Amino acid sequence: MKTRYIILSILTAVLALTSCSDLLDIPRKGAIDYDTYYKNDSEIESAGITMYSDVRGWYYNVMLVKNIISDDYYAGGAAHGDNVDMDALGEFGFNSETSQIESSFSGYYKLIYHANVIIGHISPEQSRAAAQAVAEAHLFRGWAYFELTTLWGNPPIVDHELEPSEYARGNGSTEDLWKLIEDDLTYAINSGALAQKSSLNDNTTWRATKQFAQALLGKAYLWMAWELNDKGYYKKSADQLKAVVDSGLYDLFTAGPYGDMRHTAYKMNCEDLFESIRVNDLDNQYDNFDFYGAMVSWRSSGSEMTIPAEICGTGGWGFMVPTVDLLEAFNKYEGANSYRRTETLKTYDELRAMGVVWNMATLSTGIFNWKGRFMSDELSFYGMINTKNPLWMRFAEVLLLGAEASFMAGDQATALQYINRIRTRAQLPALASVDLETIKTEKRLELCGEGQRFQDLLRWGEAASRLKEMGKDYPKMEPNGSVTYVPSGRSVYGFKEGKHEHLPYPFTETMLNENIVQNPGY
Repeated sequence: MKTRYIILSILTAVLALTSCSDLLDIPRKGAIDYDTYYKNDSEIESAGITMYSDVRGWYYNVMLVKNIISDDYYAGGAAHGDNVDMDALGEFGFNSETSQIESSFSGYYKLIYHANVIIGHISPEQSRAAAQAVAEAHLFRGWAYFELTTLWGNPPIVDHELEPSEYARGNGSTEDLWKLIEDDLTYAINSGALAQKSSLNDNTTWRATKQFAQALLGKAYLWMAWELNDKGYYKKSADQLKAVVDSGLYDLFTAGPYGDMRHTAYKMNCEDLFESIRVNDLDNQYDNFDFYGAMVSWRSSGSEMTIPAEICGTGGWGFMVPTVDLLEAFNKYEGANSYRRTETLKTYDELRAMGVVWNMATLSTGIFNWKGRFMSDELSFYGMINTKNPLWMRFAEVLLLGAEASFMAGDQATALQYINRIRTRAQLPALASVDLETIKTEKRLELCGEGQRFQDLLRWGEAASRLKEMGKDYPKMEPNGSVTYVPSGRSVYGFKEGKHEHLPYPFTETMLNENIVQNPGY
């Protein structure tokens, strides 16, 4: 009898312990179990949207870095020293701890991580949504690596989710990086799963399209022709870009003034290949929190300028100040009062005639970014919330890339056709012939302020000569429009060969990863 009671007691205790164990076996909240997640289209869609959010988050750092290290813009601000990291960018005094460079680098890898999760855990055969998510993951990963490779040179290749033992990855080889970029973009293009517009004027297709992927691959091939020293890539580039042109789904914007094409009234117009979407939801305004609008708007946060409301928004901090060299390039090439120049840049005299008044000295050349201005209804909360869509590529860039690729491949007729399309919209006479210098100039003037110039100067081998004096001094403009140039105080400034061909890997990366080799000079 006693034995029976002992056994029953043991069984009762075991059952009680099992029950307690079951109660304690609670799934960890916030963690994704890949064995059960991404099994339906809703979960797959959420993964894809994460990548779009990553891309939108690039804009502030990436656009400021790539424009300020070109010959088209000074850092700007209230005065020299207002933002030491921005000054360092414009004067080529940046280093591995410059915050905007570090944030740009980590932003690209954040997207790569999310792309790798999708590629590693979602089968494109699951559904149409799954195939699209995987195709977009390849597109975005290829794009991120294009930026990393052209700006940093040989970043580590992370083409899958890493195990802890793989975290310390060394630099990727040039050949392997370009192969990864080509393979990713080719997969996306050939997948048949990317979105496509239904017509030229379709302004509802917000997802990354097949034509955007083709344009990126064409751009990559243009770089590969130079970096891999293989002229055969020029023809490959021209073919990809021609496919975008021949699709008939994109054209140059003519529905309003050239200088207004970026405004919210013309979001997702026929020229925009890809833009990040901002929804003007008054109940969720902080979803559009972004310093970029405040940073690049004309310096008026301290009452430096009085600006009529119909001209543009106020409260800006005055960074990204156009250089005199950019204005002179317009004047020399098209004439002082050309349509494209006056719709891209405004001078002190032109703005004064429009009712703008300067109340105190500012860090300015007396030249102001008109094409990139923000209107009053696009800004709120002192300019730190804006509703303008970040634009990543437009059809004009496709034509300019295509003109260069076609010219270098020996097809001058196509190059001329593309350039004359750009010139017609710019209200300039058509050319009878074209050369590489013309293509370069057209690209500088058409795309100024859109983050292309520095990488172009690198690829054309012109960065050292064009940027050697950047940082020597900075402009100070009095309320009457007179401008003087003040020495920056740097004993070493400007682009240095053997160093500035690449950006520095962030200090945190080199400190934590002993296998990554820092770029020379840093």
